[in-house]
Amino acid sequence: MNTARIQNTLENLFQDSARWLHSGRRVVFWYDPDEQFTSTFHELQIEGVEKLQLADNPFTTKYRLLIQQPNQNFLLYIPESEPAPQDNWLFDIQKSGLTFSADPAALIYADLGLRQRRLENTIREHQKFFNNRKRKEALEAMKISADSDEGALFLAMLSVVVGLKVPDAGLLIRRVLIAGLLESDNVIWLDIERYFSPVVFWEIVQEHTDFPNTNPSLNKLFIHLIITHFDKSLRGNIPTQLKKYLDNYLIIPGQRAYAFIDQWIRDQQDSNIWKELSNTIGNELNIFNKIEDLEPDILCEAASFEDVDKVLIRGCVKILRSQMGEQTQNLTPWRNWLQARRTLIWFPTYEAIYQALDAAITLLELKQQYREGFHLSAPVLFKAYTSELYQFDLAYRHFIVASDAAQGDILKRELIDDIENLYTQWFLDGLGAAWSDSLGEKWELAGVPSQTRFYRENVLPIFDRSDREKAFVIISDALRYEVARELEEVIKKELRGDTNFNAQLGVLPSITRLGMAALLPGSKLELVPKNDDVKVDGLSTKGSLARQKLLTQNSKVEATVIDAGHLLDMTIEEGRNAISSYRLVYIYHNVIDAIGDKPASERQVFAACEDAIKELVRLVKKICNSLNGTNVFFTSDHGFLYQRRPIQEAEKRSIPNGDVVLESKRRYLLTREKIQEPSLLHFFLPYAENTFTVIPRGTLRFAIQGAGSQFVHGGASLQEICIPIITYHHKRATKDDEGIARKVNVQVSARERRVTNNRFTLTLVQTDAVEGRWRSRQITVALYNTETNTPITDVKKIELSSSSSNPSERGNIVRLTIATSNPPTRALLIIRDADDDSELVREDWTISLSIANDFGDF
Repeated sequence: MNTARIQNTLENLFQDSARWLHSGRRVVFWYDPDEQFTSTFHELQIEGVEKLQLADNPFTTKYRLLIQQPNQNFLLYIPESEPAPQDNWLFDIQKSGLTFSADPAALIYADLGLRQRRLENTIREHQKFFNNRKRKEALEAMKISADSDEGALFLAMLSVVVGLKVPDAGLLIRRVLIAGLLESDNVIWLDIERYFSPVVFWEIVQEHTDFPNTNPSLNKLFIHLIITHFDKSLRGNIPTQLKKYLDNYLIIPGQRAYAFIDQWIRDQQDSNIWKELSNTIGNELNIFNKIEDLEPDILCEAASFEDVDKVLIRGCVKILRSQMGEQTQNLTPWRNWLQARRTLIWFPTYEAIYQALDAAITLLELKQQYREGFHLSAPVLFKAYTSELYQFDLAYRHFIVASDAAQGDILKRELIDDIENLYTQWFLDGLGAAWSDSLGEKWELAGVPSQTRFYRENVLPIFDRSDREKAFVIISDALRYEVARELEEVIKKELRGDTNFNAQLGVLPSITRLGMAALLPGSKLELVPKNDDVKVDGLSTKGSLARQKLLTQNSKVEATVIDAGHLLDMTIEEGRNAISSYRLVYIYHNVIDAIGDKPASERQVFAACEDAIKELVRLVKKICNSLNGTNVFFTSDHGFLYQRRPIQEAEKRSIPNGDVVLESKRRYLLTREKIQEPSLLHFFLPYAENTFTVIPRGTLRFAIQGAGSQFVHGGASLQEICIPIITYHHKRATKDDEGIARKVNVQVSARERRVTNNRFTLTLVQTDAVEGRWRSRQITVALYNTETNTPITDVKKIELSSSSSNPSERGNIVRLTIATSNPPTRALLIIRDADDDSELVREDWTISLSIANDFGDF
């Protein structure tokens, strides 16, 4: 044995205070029955330690240690076997000291800093493990407690085998299961069998999860763990037949098993493997068939199996389809059940489907509100559209985008067809017919300003009140009213300024060249059929240079026009140079119309709407944050009609022959005279001399050859002519600014801060509604040990996203399960922001489990 190795071990033994139970002098006993290390003992020189070899008379040694040199540190070398305690005259001194041996197991024992002597034998019996230098070093690096018993040592050794840096029973078990549920194919399990008895592993499993150590296997373990987790998630509200089935797999009590799976699910690194194992077991046990008849309020919080989501989705589809007729049912519970899935592990897989279902619920709820139809006067119907009816278009768009993104056939084609029928046949046709019936031949509405007054009523007042302020006008081609409504909500959340939303009556026909011209300053608008140009006060509006000239002349301020894409691509310096000398900047943005107007891409127009919102937000941020803009307007030249279902021949009208038609498109004609056809509407236009605009009623199209009839504009539908105007006034950041966007807050609602059952509920109240600058927030909630700051319950994730103005409707019921059999009497309820882990709530709670039970809530 290397003398330096022994010297180093002994020096550490004397110096390591953690090894000693007292602060007095230190005596180390070294037994060497074969006298192998006598010469080594004589060579040793340890600072502050006197060497002493036991002679024939132990009393002399004892007298020296206790009477003559009571404060001196000693290394006592005894060249014989350690006697039994009753025969050991130095036993009292040895009990207050430490014992050393120079055999390999003893040295490892010393290197690990352990106190319990029997662990030397444990190390000696597992020499295969210690024969590898890397394993030994990894075990030493864990710095396990000097008071560790055999169980703690085994846990540390097994943790080394699975590659952990610190002993952790939960992660150890998880790593073994991740390597495979079949022992013969599990490389970690083969190592466990090589270096240990499997009993060692199963004892740790039983202690950590309560899994019964009877004929255990990895597959059996995982099944029991996940079924127990599933049973707890169902809160005991399950049919007797299913309960009898699950009982075969339950771990009792199940708190620790539940917590084990819950922690695994929440681990971003390992959750995907858990999902694979869950699906494997779910298929083996045919879970779908076992739960397909369970009520959604029982299943809605369960995440143990992916089949739960499939059952809920199919159940929701069935209910929604049944609602398409006259049958009515309150769908609010379904909205809440689907909302509960948002924080669970399978939600990302089915997010698009859940979004589609939520949009479908919205459409059905809106239909219930307007079951009697839309028979109102034109001004009232216009205002109804701007306040509520636009939500049909918004929800339909969300449904189409989400259903396009949904994978698989869970979202049945039949539901998609039903939603298409609801939107096109019930809403579009019904609203279109009512709107067409309400219109006269003069294109104007009492109390509704015309699009031609946009500049005069919105932009001009800025220049009238100041000779220094600038105005930015963003005109987004085909920015439909409902898209602008969503844009406004995003602006409110992401910027600190004030917004105002209005609507104007668009010009007819609702086409780009006319709508763009109507938004320019001027008093006289001139539309010439079959001419790409439209004149304002006799000046052309075709092209950027012509519009810039007209803006400067009619606004009486320096003005320019810029393409939105070019402005976004500019550096800050380039952008400032481009607008620095101008007080009026017209910015032309074309994302929606550019996609929708092309037959090859019109199917993607709703996705383009989402892209447009993102790009417009980027644009206003650049204007206000980088270019020092303050006054920004968003508007559009026209809206559009779109339906996913192809247009049928019955929905088209033929174009009359002859010279009476001056210009023809799918949604309008310009004619010299009226056309006698009951399905057509006629409007005399003051800006087109001796010309009528002829519009097909409702959503009908004119029969034009070629593809591209699903995305159209030019007509008089509310979707085409309700022109949005967002006025945004930016506010600069100031100290203690309360206007910035911020997340909603949360409070705990409870009569007393006391837990009386292993499973309990509490109510979290979202203090602010999600609206304006208030953003939703994801939180985590759990009870924590006051000393170790580790969770003693499962950690639940909750989304605070309610927009209700009623606080009683913003409550969230949270169910927690205590995950330890011996919880402390005091605990901390901690609520954290899930994004940045910042603490939102920290409360002292009392745990009073007079009779430990596994049932009931308080």
